[in-house]
Amino acid sequence: MKFSLYLNDYETEKLFSTLRWLFVLIATLLFYVPPFSENISTNKTVFPYLLVSGVLYMLVTQIALIRAREDKRSLKLILKAGIVFDYLALIWLMFLSEGIHSPLYPISILFVMHATIYWRTKGALISLAAFSTAYIAMGLVTVDITEFHEYFTLTFNLFFLWIIGLFGALIMLRERAQHVQKEAYHHLAHKDYLSGLLNHRSFQERFRSRLEQNQCFNLLIGDIDDFKKVNDEYGHLTGDDLIRKAGDVFRIHAETYNGQAFRYGGEEFVFILPYMEDSILERFLYVLYDRLKELEPLPISMSFGHAQSSETAEPEKLIALADQRLYVAKKSGKCRTCLTNDKLFIPENEIQNEKEACR
Repeated sequence: MKFSLYLNDYETEKLFSTLRWLFVLIATLLFYVPPFSENISTNKTVFPYLLVSGVLYMLVTQIALIRAREDKRSLKLILKAGIVFDYLALIWLMFLSEGIHSPLYPISILFVMHATIYWRTKGALISLAAFSTAYIAMGLVTVDITEFHEYFTLTFNLFFLWIIGLFGALIMLRERAQHVQKEAYHHLAHKDYLSGLLNHRSFQERFRSRLEQNQCFNLLIGDIDDFKKVNDEYGHLTGDDLIRKAGDVFRIHAETYNGQAFRYGGEEFVFILPYMEDSILERFLYVLYDRLKELEPLPISMSFGHAQSSETAEPEKLIALADQRLYVAKKSGKCRTCLTNDKLFIPENEIQNEKEACR
């Protein structure tokens, strides 16, 4: 398994949320636990208010993060609120613990990194400017800024923060841009642009990997019946629209059964499904055929060939078995599936249609 330090926005915010609890612990040590509290000048009268408000905010954030995992809009709001809270809490803590000489000053670098992750270059510059303004104001209020060691500390700390902040932001932005680019290339290499499904290459990789690991699974290879007629009569745009909508149906339906759907090529599709009883597989097919029948603007008829990994460990032979059964399904009337026991699965609506045609 490849090790990576890259975290998406949700995982990053979880990390910062955890770090806040750590900093609350550190701040409590500085204010109340010897020898820290004995050697650092702190305002213990106001600190409890900051502590209570901070803990309440972090509890609310933890709950909101759990609920916002799939809600991108709520997640963005939590991210922005987190940056503002970090800024206010940091300035307040530093003001209560020796101002510009506060031992909590290094946390400012994390604050800049936090803003940079979500707001990029704008976030780095705004966070640096906001902290610098507050830091200078803190110096003017808490110390005699005309004394050399005071203004030297202030200017040196700010100079160091801007250098480290901008350099760290540059590296962070470059790494995230490279990751996004890598993800885009991976998407192009493994996803079919039209159906949105994994492509033939992805199928071969995952199919062969499962066989090599001796996993038990079902293989369904199928294609849309008479798809050429759809393109000829309704046009290729309609055909593309059907491929796109069918892809959505296949993906959602496969995931419901812990499987995967692939576009094999053209109007051909493949399902890799975990091992299941025949009754469950037939239920899978029943629902699939019903959903394809309801597609707009045209219903879809499909034939499938079925094979199981227990029949052979050779990938070419397993595909050939499913392909042969697909041919049997096509030859026997289409809109059906030829299973491993050579049994033909025919949807109920197709059986009804055949009975009416025989009358």
